[in-house]
Amino acid sequence: MTRHGLVTLVLLAGCSWSNSLYEARRLSGYAITAEREQRPGEAQTWWSQVIPKADSAYARAPRGPRGAEALWLSGHASARTNNCADAIPKLEGAMSAGQNAPWRQEVLFELARCEEPRGGPAALSLYATIIASTSNPAVIRRARLGLGHALIVRGEWQAAVAALANEDTLPARVDRAMAQAQLGHGTAALAELRQPLASADTSVFWLPLVEALAVHDAAAADSLLERLQAFSTVSIDMRAAWVLAAVRASLHVDPAAADRRLLRLSARPGSPGGSEAHLLQQQLRITRSTNATSLRSAVEAASQGTLSDDGTSARALGELLRMARVLLARNDATAPGAANGDLAMFGLAEFARDSIEAPALGAWFYSRLEQQWGSSPYVAKALMARVPLDPDSSDVLLARLQRLGSNPYVAGANGDVAARVRLPQLEDSLGKFVGRMWTVRPGSP
Repeated sequence: MTRHGLVTLVLLAGCSWSNSLYEARRLSGYAITAEREQRPGEAQTWWSQVIPKADSAYARAPRGPRGAEALWLSGHASARTNNCADAIPKLEGAMSAGQNAPWRQEVLFELARCEEPRGGPAALSLYATIIASTSNPAVIRRARLGLGHALIVRGEWQAAVAALANEDTLPARVDRAMAQAQLGHGTAALAELRQPLASADTSVFWLPLVEALAVHDAAAADSLLERLQAFSTVSIDMRAAWVLAAVRASLHVDPAAADRRLLRLSARPGSPGGSEAHLLQQQLRITRSTNATSLRSAVEAASQGTLSDDGTSARALGELLRMARVLLARNDATAPGAANGDLAMFGLAEFARDSIEAPALGAWFYSRLEQQWGSSPYVAKALMARVPLDPDSSDVLLARLQRLGSNPYVAGANGDVAARVRLPQLEDSLGKFVGRMWTVRPGSP
């Protein structure tokens, strides 16, 4: 090849690199404009086109200010398309290479935004760096809003309220409302939401606010739900979803409120929300069973209806019924005083507590072990396991436990060396039996 031809190839390669960087800049501008004008779908299209152009420019010339800019443009676009796994190393590289670049501050913002979902301290540190490095009020305010949201993600509610004080943007009000709800300040949370509720603003993600209030302030949650139900532009399904979210959030902290909301929903059996509520009621009846008899009744009642293959609640109830039937079959196959029945009861108690999530039922199986296999070394272990399941009876249970001084578990805890030597054998026997219990059909030898 002649010298002239070689020079031509070099120039063409340089033009290609320059064109790629120019195109990446141009497409980024289109994406930013689309975001500013609230055309998110179009913005995503532009951002997705930025990445290959910027990567191409960086691959051809990774060094120098233009290489750093190409890395920034690619990282920026990756972050805006919610691909932070790719964005973070690119943005960090751009930070390192572009020490005095005009876009350096934006790199910090994008890095912070990508770090927020992780819940670590990195986002807080990045926002603090931005605030400390500028006197521009607009930049400081933007960083404060980001800092407040990062504190929300981390669950630092009081600090979030302080960081967002006097900020009057919708995101700030929503974040403050979430913090106040989590702090149990329902009235303050609703006050923050007054404007978006008055305008029936569907851009707000209401679900986590409903859940937070349902956990911490039932009256405020009911008030919010009442306002949300009046939104004329949302579907019946969405209104039902808000109520169901409140039900599920309050099941363990405020069962009475959960049941009250479920009752209202289930009164409309033809609606999707009513059907879901009915299925959830059946689930609750199973998980709230207190013995084998009440579990059997709950299973029979739930089995009378036809379960659809569609819907989360239907699938959950179907799986719960399957596990409950297995539990009943194992219980029925274990006669009082039967050999290894104590081991079986312990396995059934753990299954009821952990798999069916029925704590009272688990406590009943532990109680059956104590009553019908009173000389079993596992009685003490069962009493210990019952304490957190039945806290109101903890004093009585612990008193019974103290009377079992010769039991290996109690003696071992009191320093008996021989008892401690025996404990690993007992634990091994229990573990092996319970493991085999779930692989062999009831009644098999």
